Amino acid sequence: MTRMRCYVRKSRAALTVCVGLLLAGASLSAGGAAKLFTGGGYGPTPELAVAAAIEDGQNSASAEQLYTCVVVGEPQVFGPRPGPKGGVRFTAEATVSCTP
Repeated sequence: MTRMRCYVRKSRAALTVCVGLLLAGASLSAGGAAKLFTGGGYGPTPELAVAAAIEDGQNSASAEQLYTCVVVGEPQVFGPRPGPKGGVRFTAEATVSCTP
């Protein structure tokens, strides 16, 4: 499995391109009905917050034995906000569509 990294520098356009690349790299299997899961995450950078949100959605899907997931739409990034222990913290929300 090839890992794809996305680098965003405070630009929604760059994040949209990044999500487009992720969508192009994955496809839904044609056999099953897809279900949507929304995940949330946080991190010190927008990239890490989005990755955590996607992983949260995938973890929710795996509880229903749905393991093939694709990001749907554009993840939303909020922040920066002050972190609980200093520094900054970004929060993100992402929706994934998953099939068995």
